[in-house]
Amino acid sequence: MADSIQQQLQQLVLLSDSVGTGGTVAGSGGVSTVEEAMEQLGPLIHSVYRANKQKLFRQQVDLFAQRKDAEIMKLCGNYHQEFVQSVAQLLKVRQNTSELQEKVVGLNAELQKSGKSLYEKKAELLGLRREHRNIQRAIDAVKDCQEVVRMVAAFDEQVETKQYYSAIKTLGGLKDVYLPQMRKYAFGKVLESSIPHMETKLQGAALRDMKDWLYGLKKTTRDIGRHLDTRMKNKQDMWAERDATIKERHFVSSAVQFVLDEEFDHDEPITVDMMPLYQCLHINEKLGRRAEFRRSFTEDRSDQLSLILASPVQFALGQLASFEAVLFDIIGFFVVEHNILASAPDFRSKSDVDTLWDMCIAKLSDILARGIQAIRGDPEVSSSLQEILTTFTYVMEENAYDVRKLRELMMAIFGA
Repeated sequence: MADSIQQQLQQLVLLSDSVGTGGTVAGSGGVSTVEEAMEQLGPLIHSVYRANKQKLFRQQVDLFAQRKDAEIMKLCGNYHQEFVQSVAQLLKVRQNTSELQEKVVGLNAELQKSGKSLYEKKAELLGLRREHRNIQRAIDAVKDCQEVVRMVAAFDEQVETKQYYSAIKTLGGLKDVYLPQMRKYAFGKVLESSIPHMETKLQGAALRDMKDWLYGLKKTTRDIGRHLDTRMKNKQDMWAERDATIKERHFVSSAVQFVLDEEFDHDEPITVDMMPLYQCLHINEKLGRRAEFRRSFTEDRSDQLSLILASPVQFALGQLASFEAVLFDIIGFFVVEHNILASAPDFRSKSDVDTLWDMCIAKLSDILARGIQAIRGDPEVSSSLQEILTTFTYVMEENAYDVRKLRELMMAIFGA
């Protein structure tokens, strides 16, 4: 009975093994092996209970289980060494992995530390580079400022030493070259606010020199007038001598006389140093103040002519020199005007000079009108004054001034 139970249990185990390895297998009847095993287990248990062999069945099941355990132990024993070695290797790998992880963590920490130090060094280097750039910019700015200060000092010195052309060039360099570069600095604002003062200083210095020149012209113009008057008297004497040798007398105008005398006139031309005027004109043009200077010059010349015409005169015998000196001043004054008009027509127009000449004729008329009684009351005074005015008329006509009103005035006074 016990052997029969063992055999049936063995068959059940084999059948279950086939199920475990092959899964469900369809038989000829279409029933799975698991169902077959259950069908075979049922009769076995039924027969055990029917024979009342439950204890024996349990013992056989235990023995069967022990035998299977032994087989399992034997099977495990065959692969135990390899398993242990594999586990040992796994443990070793785990240990190595832990050590490697520790090294990686340590290396990461070192990298973090080194990276932080590198970052700090890099940040410090960038800061130093910024400082270097700022220092270089500051050095360049200081150099530019030094150059500006040097140029400003040079400008002041040039103005003081009357080197006006150099001064206007220096001022132009400050305005056109350095001022645009300096505007971004506070110093640039100081320079920009100083430029108008520098321009005014330069203009004022040149204008003072020009006014000094105008004042100095007072003696020069009288010498010019006296020289031209004397030369004209000599021409008149030559005309008289020539007329005395001509049997047939014909009237020849003064203009024709001037043309005839050109061949024999070897006197040096009158030259006046116009440098202060041209210099002042150039500076005012560069400063954009030409119109302002032109108005100022016109007013100054008008005032100067008024001063000449306001000089006291006496129409008495032996005292006509005072009036003659006034005429010398007028001649010299208008010779200078003629030279200015010829050399700078865009600055001094002919209408400006004609206006002054008309004013001069009007003032001369007033002067002669106030002394008309003294002039007509003494024939010698009248004759001398007529000669003086005639010579004056010829001189002014020779210098291209319209003397028709002057001749009309003489005609009104002397009647011839």
